[in-house]
Amino acid sequence: MYAKVTIATILATQSLFSVMASHTPAALGETISQKIDCNKAVTTPEMKYCSQQSYQAADKRLNQVYKKVTSTFNGEQKQILTAAQQAWIKFRDRNCDFEVYGNRGGTGYEIFRNGCLERLTTQRTKDLENFLSSR
Repeated sequence: MYAKVTIATILATQSLFSVMASHTPAALGETISQKIDCNKAVTTPEMKYCSQQSYQAADKRLNQVYKKVTSTFNGEQKQILTAAQQAWIKFRDRNCDFEVYGNRGGTGYEIFRNGCLERLTTQRTKDLENFLSSR
């Protein structure tokens, strides 16, 4: 009896691994994104996913605006902006680590951190856009 249970367990485990191996992380991500409506996200995994998507969109927009700004400069001014942007990224990340420190280890930590990252990234984008429009 014990041998039959062990064999059944091994077969079930192999089947599970076989199914998991056939799905790449990218394919799983696409499947998840097709099923989640971020306007109606209520579970923690949904909110984590949506907060990550929202932050990534803000970061993508920042990178687009940053490229526009850097393309207008050469030499020392461009180097200063690049150094400032690198320092700002370190500030943003550390500031968000500080801001959500009390939530470390909690289920909402990533959601709160992504929200902070998105908020600061959106503000930086506005600052760079204002710079462009004042030129």
